[in-house]
Amino acid sequence: MGLRIFVSVDMEGATGIVHGDQLLPGKSDYARGREFLTRDVVAAVGAALSNDEVSYVRVCDGHGTMRNLLLEKFPAGCDVILGPASSKTLCQSEGLDDSFHAAMYVGYHARAGTQGAVLPHTWVGSVIHEVRVNGKVFGEAAINAALAGHFGVPAIFLSGDEAACREAKADIGAHLVTVPVKRAVGPRAAILKPPAVTEGEIRLGVLQALQDRAGAAPLRVPGPVDFAIVFHTVAQAERAARRGTSERTGDREITLRRPDYLAAVREAWQVVEWTASENPEWLQ
Repeated sequence: MGLRIFVSVDMEGATGIVHGDQLLPGKSDYARGREFLTRDVVAAVGAALSNDEVSYVRVCDGHGTMRNLLLEKFPAGCDVILGPASSKTLCQSEGLDDSFHAAMYVGYHARAGTQGAVLPHTWVGSVIHEVRVNGKVFGEAAINAALAGHFGVPAIFLSGDEAACREAKADIGAHLVTVPVKRAVGPRAAILKPPAVTEGEIRLGVLQALQDRAGAAPLRVPGPVDFAIVFHTVAQAERAARRGTSERTGDREITLRRPDYLAAVREAWQVVEWTASENPEWLQ
């Protein structure tokens, strides 16, 4: 049996993406944004499948409505998980388990509050100021790499803007192969590489990551786990606390205390989704 590779996809860190108009259905530039994102992901998947050791790739669309990827563009040898987080258990890592041998992250962005980053945020930008796991600040790359680590799966590759790549190497490990596809000049502007360049760089990065896979260790978070969420406002923290599954640990902060990381991150997303309602359309 060959290697099984899991690919988690976000959108803000994809080639060509700089603005909210590219990110959500109904926005003026969303159709082109989907094309940009799909090209990045297909480049990563195609490179993985070109490795003789790889037998299967699973892709999880993890942005917004989570129905962004153009399925018809994907090659045989992979499957793609589409559909909103409200119908998933593991959000951006749905479909991941201990049968996989490596995890990769395409289109990722830096965490909330990062200077010199394109569209930085953590999970839901309108709600979350900061996430801390056992006292360490996590962005989405670390959140998902640690979820892979819970299953013993190492994170080996990430593409995104330069800030996301720096963050991921610092949080996940120096072994991580990163491919920066743009450099921020402001939170909604960047110096961009065209797809003709980034597709080749992503392919080479994935091939390098697979070649170096033996030296990659899973990012493990030991239990018990304190998963703290700091909100932008007191009102948001109060709404989160009313769910009754966490402890209020600050004016704008709640903490979920769980025996292991998997239990903590599952409940944390549900709390965030609850707090971000009342039923935002993009979560459906």
